[in-house]
Amino acid sequence: MLLQLLTISVVISTGIAEYKNYDGFKILEVNFQNPRVKKYVQEIDKNLGFMPDFLGENWKQKQAHYFIDKDSVEKVRSNLAMNNITYQMRDVNPQLFKVRRKRRDLNGVVTINDVNNRYLSYDEQMQFLNTLSQQYPDDVKLQKLGNSYEGRALTAVRIGDDGSNKPIVWIDAGVHAREWISYNVALYLVYTIVTQPVYRDLLNSVQLIVVPNTNPDGYEYSRTNDRMWRKTRSRFSNSRCGGADANRNYPFFWGTQGVSHHQCSEIYCGSRPQSEPEVLALTNAIQREETRIKGYIALHSYGQEILYPWGHTMHTYPSDVKDLIRVGKAMAKAIKAVNNTDYNVVNSGDGLYPAAGASDDWAKSRGIKYSYTIELSPVDDYTGFVLPEERINQVCREAFQAIQVLMIEVKTMFGIRSVTSSASSAQSSLLLKHMRSTISRGFGRG
Repeated sequence: MLLQLLTISVVISTGIAEYKNYDGFKILEVNFQNPRVKKYVQEIDKNLGFMPDFLGENWKQKQAHYFIDKDSVEKVRSNLAMNNITYQMRDVNPQLFKVRRKRRDLNGVVTINDVNNRYLSYDEQMQFLNTLSQQYPDDVKLQKLGNSYEGRALTAVRIGDDGSNKPIVWIDAGVHAREWISYNVALYLVYTIVTQPVYRDLLNSVQLIVVPNTNPDGYEYSRTNDRMWRKTRSRFSNSRCGGADANRNYPFFWGTQGVSHHQCSEIYCGSRPQSEPEVLALTNAIQREETRIKGYIALHSYGQEILYPWGHTMHTYPSDVKDLIRVGKAMAKAIKAVNNTDYNVVNSGDGLYPAAGASDDWAKSRGIKYSYTIELSPVDDYTGFVLPEERINQVCREAFQAIQVLMIEVKTMFGIRSVTSSASSAQSSLLLKHMRSTISRGFGRG
């Protein structure tokens, strides 16, 4: 018995020790309203000699946020001072170090209440989906797209799949492991649109495919070892570093701008396009049905932005960019109607950095009409990826309304009956009225 207790103690101690400690790390905030400062920020990798972990930008206040490791703090301070750059540097949010809740007994049922109020493990996510597929077998079909590097199933949820040639809206989430809120939004979407009768007519016209966890290995690693882990968990025999940024690994202008070819970088684009099995599985699945897919959203966090292509370069746009902006603004308006939260609609490449090899660019290149990345709440860097659990439901409800806008746009434009653009705009106005009514009645709250 004593030997067993000692063994258990060692295992527990090892588990605690393995969780990465961020003591001494800093959050760097740089205001870039000034053109000179913006140019410095856009070339920060050249100025510093390395690319710090770029967390995002606060578009409201024109601030860039970076995660600075403790060994680079003084070098960064010195360089900023030398270039006469005003900045703020503060300690990392202590919530990062909060001990993860003990996993619930998987013999229990994972409910929408869990989705609304806490971050679930991969196994819990899959159990939730399996329960839904059993409760609604005619509406929810689970499809295995492939396996992750470590062998976890990549599962797509097919909703409203009746064998017809209805247009498809494709949603995927969690390509960056640390962006936990994106997983909950995807699960909430599946539950709400299946269980609420008000959406039956929409599902009769549009099929929805949701992949709630596109990076299960990275996600589990962020839960158990390193809260700020971003990449996949692939291994390289010739490097001490592992994983690639899956959102730089798609085969459209791969490896050009906004990427790194160094394996230890947070934005390492992989050894080749689709080198990551997760990306290969997703691209293969989309290509099998791309003639029917008319809408695509990749759920990310954070920043409160709705991004549209192209993102691989600056000041370059698809020929139908006005349609992308129009629908993006309708999505932002729908979000604002829920709780007055502002989302900015902006081109992916016209922010601080272009990013080649991203999923939304690739989806658009395959002919998918409406392709977006949504950077979910919050907008501030202090909360950042550590969105408090009490805010999960609000973000889920907001994102749901945006996705509903896209689904109705796809129904309007690609349904059986041909509809003009003016009718489409009228449809969007009617939708917003319907959503305000829906929100007041409580539909979609789970």
